Amino acid sequence: MDALFTFITMAFPKAGIQIAGLPLTLNLLLTVYVVLRHPNQTLLLIQRHKNFAILYVVLLFFGIITILTDITQGARPYFLAQILIVLISPAVGISASRISSDLFTKIVIIAMIITNAYGVAQYFIGISQLAIPGVTYTYGQDFLNKAIGWNAETNTAEKIVSTYQTGNSFGIFSVLSISYLLSHRLRSSSWKYVRYIALILGFVGFLLCGSRSIQIPFFLFLFVLLIQFIRQIPPRRRGITLLGGGVVVVVGVVALAAQRTIISQFTDRLIKQTLSSPTGNGRTIQWAHNIDVISEMNGTELLRQILIGQDPNVAIGGEGLPKFFCIFGLISTVAFFGGIISVVRMCWHSYNGRTVAIGILCVFIAFCVDQSFLYPPNIMNIALFAVVVLCENNHARNKEGYYVKKTY
Repeated sequence: MDALFTFITMAFPKAGIQIAGLPLTLNLLLTVYVVLRHPNQTLLLIQRHKNFAILYVVLLFFGIITILTDITQGARPYFLAQILIVLISPAVGISASRISSDLFTKIVIIAMIITNAYGVAQYFIGISQLAIPGVTYTYGQDFLNKAIGWNAETNTAEKIVSTYQTGNSFGIFSVLSISYLLSHRLRSSSWKYVRYIALILGFVGFLLCGSRSIQIPFFLFLFVLLIQFIRQIPPRRRGITLLGGGVVVVVGVVALAAQRTIISQFTDRLIKQTLSSPTGNGRTIQWAHNIDVISEMNGTELLRQILIGQDPNVAIGGEGLPKFFCIFGLISTVAFFGGIISVVRMCWHSYNGRTVAIGILCVFIAFCVDQSFLYPPNIMNIALFAVVVLCENNHARNKEGYYVKKTY
């Protein structure tokens, strides 16, 4: 069941049906199962990492108070569900600790091929033409009315959403998967070549996702990512690996240049549109509005905002970190973003974990500028990749040489 949850979370996170305005997806149903299957395991896994555990407990405590308070003030069920998902999502990492690293890697490879091949097909054939209700998007929702970057005038999409319904979430999964597969390989020769296919498709899908919030930090840290990748290659294999990788990169660049439209759309979205929007696509205006609203609050309202977040009837919001602050308050905001930094630090100091740490850091930056943290499975994917890396670290330290799964 843990393997099924991991696969569904990565490959078909939106498969399900909408009931009474709330999405009931297979991913969310399995989330409840994996977290509550052995609650003691979940608690012990979190407790093993003290700094993260403290921050997570703070987030849970104040987050639950936020939910209870918002219920009494008539908050919408969908709004409450988003808060609950943020609080629960880090705990799903327990499922990754109950499967082997090799099985997890195979799931990542398969999910990468499915989502990115489907994303490429969407680009050439069309998002609506390839949509499968209840599988590639939640049945009962009109995904063309969602924030997917759809241009109604030209009937085209600025973002390719794959099975994630948003280009931001698709881009986040692509970055996490690429950073993981760069440092994790399987002994089987057949899986070795399938892994290369997954990485190539993953990079193409990443170019097509159209999410500047994840593309910009990824390219900023790409040099560091490649350095860590090279350092993890055994010295005797470093030369042939770099030669083979260089050939693949050259062939890929030539193929993309010959095709042109992918590169053209990527550069137009990442460079031209970014430079032509001095307000950050309206974000600075939103933040200025929030500052004006908060500055007019009385003492009680301001204290509430700091401790547990906004009154659900107050018109403040926006994107990214300010959005999180508005919903959850200052204390939960520090706990949440501090928790991600703690995870980055633990992965950086773990066996074979530095490329994954860089990938999670890119997602941290994306969370600071957009609200993808509110939508599953983005936080869940961070938890899954991080826990696998940390379990491998325990395995590397185990003198008897078997996979450590019983220490929870």
